Amino acid sequence: MNFNKIKEAEAVHYMPVFSRDNLVLDHGNGNCLYDINGNEYVDFVAGIASNILGYDHPEYTQTVCEQVHKLIHVSNHYYTAIQSEYITRLCEATGFARVFLCNSGAEANECAIKLARRYFKNHGGPKRILSAERAFHGRTLATLTVTGNENQHSVYAPLPSGFASFKYNDFDDFKAKLTDDVGAVMLETIQGECGVRPFSNDFLVNAYALCKSKGVLFIVDEVQTGMGRTGKLLSVEHFGVKPDIVTLAKGIAGGIPMGACLANEDVGTAFALGDHGSTFGGNPLACAAANKVLEILTDGGLLESSAPIGEYFGERLAHFSKYNFIADIRGKGLMRGIQFIEKLPAAAIEGKLRERGYLVNVAGNNTIRLVPPLTIEKEQIDGLIAALDDVLASTNVI
Repeated sequence: MNFNKIKEAEAVHYMPVFSRDNLVLDHGNGNCLYDINGNEYVDFVAGIASNILGYDHPEYTQTVCEQVHKLIHVSNHYYTAIQSEYITRLCEATGFARVFLCNSGAEANECAIKLARRYFKNHGGPKRILSAERAFHGRTLATLTVTGNENQHSVYAPLPSGFASFKYNDFDDFKAKLTDDVGAVMLETIQGECGVRPFSNDFLVNAYALCKSKGVLFIVDEVQTGMGRTGKLLSVEHFGVKPDIVTLAKGIAGGIPMGACLANEDVGTAFALGDHGSTFGGNPLACAAANKVLEILTDGGLLESSAPIGEYFGERLAHFSKYNFIADIRGKGLMRGIQFIEKLPAAAIEGKLRERGYLVNVAGNNTIRLVPPLTIEKEQIDGLIAALDDVLASTNVI
């Protein structure tokens, strides 16, 4: 099928929810993607922080292929050895006691919301959940409600009740909103979709301490920041806090759809039999893939080796602060954002980088989001830096 036929099929048959780049990808190798014409692109999108091992990683690919031949899917009415092996490895690596496996970040966050509400019911009755303005937690009705996008809220109203929000990184507002009817707080350590905006260390540590003092559950959405993205297996490790619930997805299975909701023993045993479930969640294929990803991250040393690469990335990006049309450069590890002033559309920079063989992504606040595979190499980072410098040096903003 040629390019025009592919686009025509999309226009005729797919629901109009995506704005796609004018590019048809065919295959990948290492940290690069190739289009149907054979053009190579170094990938700093990684399926939006999902393909953390890049493409055609030999150990990962072999594991997935072997599992396809053995067993792809069975009902969760039965045990499988690979799921048992994986949940043991995941809980030991993260320090959590209980886990529920699902298919996506939205589902993991939906599980966290349901688990918190079930916990409230077991301990005195309904409570509200407090989340940050401009957060992104998913597109189901419940996760959309805790996502701070008022435009989306108005489109899909009426939304579920029992939620409230606080101003991003504003501890005074957070403290004022943490009233006695709030039972849980849900946030990301770095808000990815609205432009890679990290919460400050002071905010996170103080918010956590306040929640603990009031008996409020602390839920951290690590869908984008987890699995080594920031230089630690979980980003909360940078702050020395231990949430009651953590959610994971994206990179957890290296690109195969998977999500996880992790909890401590007290909260993780709040569900009763039949309270929650999933047909595909934690099936043998996903568990085999996720188990190999975690093995490569921990035993294979990728987590240790990628952390300094993330710091190197940040050091190289700091070079661009010399341009007066860049409003901010922020992020941690291999999750970085470059925000441009309003007069310079980030999408224009994205297009020019694509022409030079580099794929990047535009997030909120007119920001270029950079979330490459954790296997990215210094030479590939240097190539992006040179290409971006070339683009920006020839950019005039009036």
